[in-house]
Amino acid sequence: MSTITQTNRLKLRHIKPSDTEFLFDLYNQDAFIEHIGNRGLSSLAKTREFIQAVQANYQKHGFWLYLLEDRQSLEPIGVNGLVQRDYLDAPDIGFAISEAHWGQGFAYESSLAVLEHARALKLDTLYAIISPGNIASIRLIEKLSFDFVKQAQLSTEEDAVNLYQKLLIQ
Repeated sequence: MSTITQTNRLKLRHIKPSDTEFLFDLYNQDAFIEHIGNRGLSSLAKTREFIQAVQANYQKHGFWLYLLEDRQSLEPIGVNGLVQRDYLDAPDIGFAISEAHWGQGFAYESSLAVLEHARALKLDTLYAIISPGNIASIRLIEKLSFDFVKQAQLSTEEDAVNLYQKLLIQ
């Protein structure tokens, strides 16, 4: 699996089967479930199925979530990337950082890289979907110059969320 892009501290690369345990832990953090939702990764087997779906989406869309690695230690830190949902006309940026790495600017740093990647893919619009109670992510999205669009229930599986939009081509 290839590296998508790098920052001073991070490498963003395709998710692969060897990431199973890290993703299982990340997606089962209390804060992840509270702010992003339970994604059903209740076992390592289900996490492996999730990774297969991610890899299929790389083929289908040319993008999806990427693993964030520390460039020096290669330690996994979180995920960030672009997700194309059936109910949105453009991808949304999605990110999650392992609690052990909160407060170090990794979400912002990797999001800047994902925005540049989206521009390289010639995308003209991005969305962000944020739980209204996730103040840290709301601040981050606002710092990235996303504009609040509305609060709504976007799918039957979700509670009401805040929808933000950013135009990439001015």
